This record gives sequence, C-alpha cells and structure tokens, in this order.
Amino acid sequence: MDRWLHLFADKKILAGVFLVIVAILGGTLWYLEQKVTSQTLQRLSDQLSLGLNNQLDKERSTALRYALILGQNSALIDTLEEEDEDKGFEILSEVMESIKLHTDSLIRAQIITADYVIFARSWDNSYAGMPLDFHRPDLLYFQTHKKPRAAIEVGRKIGVKATVPVYSKETMIGFVEVVSFFESTQEYFDRLGIDLYVLMEERFYETAVFMQENPVIGKEYILANPKYTQSDLKLLNGVDFKTLKTARVIFSGGRYLFYEPMTNGEGETIGAFVFSLSPQQISTYAHSDEEDLSFLIHLSRSELYDIMAKKTLGNAQFQSVYDKELLYLKDTVPPEDRELYLEEARERLNAYSKEELIGILLDYKVSKEIKGEIR
Repeated sequence: MDRWLHLFADKKILAGVFLVIVAILGGTLWYLEQKVTSQTLQRLSDQLSLGLNNQLDKERSTALRYALILGQNSALIDTLEEEDEDKGFEILSEVMESIKLHTDSLIRAQIITADYVIFARSWDNSYAGMPLDFHRPDLLYFQTHKKPRAAIEVGRKIGVKATVPVYSKETMIGFVEVVSFFESTQEYFDRLGIDLYVLMEERFYETAVFMQENPVIGKEYILANPKYTQSDLKLLNGVDFKTLKTARVIFSGGRYLFYEPMTNGEGETIGAFVFSLSPQQISTYAHSDEEDLSFLIHLSRSELYDIMAKKTLGNAQFQSVYDKELLYLKDTVPPEDRELYLEEARERLNAYSKEELIGILLDYKVSKEIKGEIR
C-alpha cells in the first residue's frame, strides 16, 4: 500500500514538474512571439514612413520643377505685370495643354499677385480676382525670403504647394504656384494594397473652405481623401488618436494602423497620415524571406511590377511615374536649367539595367517632336 502511495506521489510530482516546464515554455514562446510582432510592426512602421516621405519628396519635387519652368515664361510674367488676367489665363492654359500633351500629366497651376489675389488658375479661372490672404498665411514667408519652396500647406484645400516668387527687377510682382493633392502618393500605396488616409487637423476648418463638407473624424481631423467608404469612416472614428500618436502603431477595428505626422513648411504639425493594413498583410511581411529588403520594394517588384507597367506607364518598363515624367520634361526645360535637369536624369537612368533602357527605347517614344513654341 505504501509503495503505491509513494508511486502516486512521485507521479504527481512529475506531473507538476511537467506542467511547470510546459508553462515556462509556453510563456517563453508567447514572449518571443510578442517581441517578434513588436519588432515586425516597428520595422514596417519605419519602412512605411520612408516610403511615404520618398513619395512626398517626389510630389514636391515634381510640383516645384513645373513651377520653376512656369516662372521662366516671360510672356506669362508680362501679363502679370500688365495686369491682363484674360491673357494670363490664355497663356497658362496653353502651357498646361502642352505639358499634358507631352507628359500625359494633369498639372494644376495658378498665378497669384503680390497682394495675394488670384490672377489666373489653370483648372478653374472663375476665382480670378479673389483674395487669398486669409486662406494662405504661408505666403507671408516670402516677405523675408526669395527662395522658392514646396511644402504641404493648408489653403482652401490641404495639399502640396510649390511656390516660386516672381520679380521684376528688385520688386516682387507675384507668385507662380503648382499644387497637388497627394494623388500620386495615394496611387503608389493603392498599388501596394495599403490604405492611406490623409487627415487635416480640425482647427483649419474655417480656412479650408473647400473641405467643409468632408467628414470630420473624432472631432480632431477632417478627412482629405476624395474617395472613401462607410467602412473607412467607421474604422477611423473608432481610433484612439491620442494612443496612436504615442504608440505610432495600434490594432483597432480589425486592422493595424500606423501613424505619421504631417507637417507644413514651418515644421508645424497640421495633420496626419494613417496607414491601414490587415493582419494577413502583417503576417506576410513577418514571414518574408527577404527581410533585408524593404517590404514595399519587395512587393512592388514581385507582385505589382506588371500592374504598374500596364496601367500607369504604358508599355515602357519605367520604375516609377516620376522617371517617365522626368524624361518628358526634357522638351520643356529652359536652357538655364538644362544642366540641373541632365544631372537629375543621369542619376535616375543609372538605376536602370542595360536591358531596361533598351526596353524603354524600343517600347516607348520618349522623344516627341514639338511643333511651335511653348510660351
């Protein structure tokens, strides 16, 4: 009897030890899994941030390039000096049509007088003569600076604004400006299957009059996306933005949300960019065999290259829309900017293999004959 009791006690001890070991192993595995998940999310957050800033840099660079070109158009600047709004709109429209013909790009450009009044606007000239001072405090920057700049600014809408001051002798007579509303940046992440929400702080409600019908998110932000669903609004309105700002990534509404602050030309926070990814996307990234490569680059090469080539870039195998537009700009670059343009073009084309360059030359007409003068 004693022997059986002793044996039973030994089994209880062994079972207890086994359970303790299982618990320790389970706890260790859980800890490691959480640590890996945290590291995965942090790494992805960093790469989303890099990808976003890279795209925004391209958007700012493209807008500034066009603004500089327009700023060199003497006929257009003459109309500003002569205060001939109709002629200014006519010339601006012709230049925009020429750019669209040779680059297939829709550019929004406007001319502003020195006292902050709309002189001409390429996409809608019904606002000519309307003052901008209340809506564009960022233009005050040029009271003490002569250098052009491109930045995200709040106006009647929030967007990238590339502004070039125009001078007659030593007197500033106005501004040439090209604006964009994050279209190319959103398209880039759309192709990667990543939702990107552009949020402007609600305190700019009175300034951004063209956004007053946009959805308000949690009494903190106004959604700037032109397209959205009720699911998007439900997701965003369920977010604790105070927590998201601090943590930079949270799980909410069945999605992983990543936060990136939006700043203007003065470095002031004026809104936020929020990425939304599904758990499946996170899992795909966590188990990627090429963790030494950017997840975004890996996806664009292995899964989206054909889509980008067919839907966005025609038959030519450009690596980005920026490269395509850069090559077409060669027909509109003024002589004084030629060297800077060639330097940029060389840098971009050096990233292509010999086979890719041959493919571009064979499949795409990057050189088009221009008849007449671009005024």
